[in-house]
Amino acid sequence: MLAYKRSRSREAIQDRKVARAILLSLASGPFATHLHSGNFLIKGFVNYLIKKSDFNHEAKRLVKKEFIALTKTPEGWLVRLTKKGQRGLHKAKLQDLKLSTPESWDGKWRLFIFDVPEELRSARDQMRWKLKELGLFNIQRSVLAYPYDCRAELELISDYYKLRRYATYLETDNIDIDQELRRYFKFSKNKKYKI
Repeated sequence: MLAYKRSRSREAIQDRKVARAILLSLASGPFATHLHSGNFLIKGFVNYLIKKSDFNHEAKRLVKKEFIALTKTPEGWLVRLTKKGQRGLHKAKLQDLKLSTPESWDGKWRLFIFDVPEELRSARDQMRWKLKELGLFNIQRSVLAYPYDCRAELELISDYYKLRRYATYLETDNIDIDQELRRYFKFSKNKKYKI
């Protein structure tokens, strides 16, 4: 029984990888699939070679969940992302998200400030947890800091949780807690930075 669970778990991981490949390929728009020696070649933003049986299984599952729409063409299948699939794509991007840490620092602190109504507490707390997980410093409950440009990533996060209208991004080179932030991000007191 333990071997069955282990094998089933591997299948589930493989299924998620195939579904992820399909969704991430759709990031740049619809794509076409081509049969290539028993495998499907997914041509999109990134090309993937997937076993035909794996593709068929995951494509059926994603169609059933209404994440994608399939259209048969003479060249192969045209795969299109639905509105529900866009949410799944956002989730996949969010799970892979990492903030940049360039070699040099421009001396500016990036602050992410949000004031979310209490009725959206769950989304607010999930967003705060994700921001902390990415390494932002929590100055106050709804004010976080980071030393490098991360506007696009923070917009992706606030869009995913549907809280963008309650959030503000700010860059500053003067902040009262500069030394505390430098300690947290392991910058030396007199760190040389490039502009």
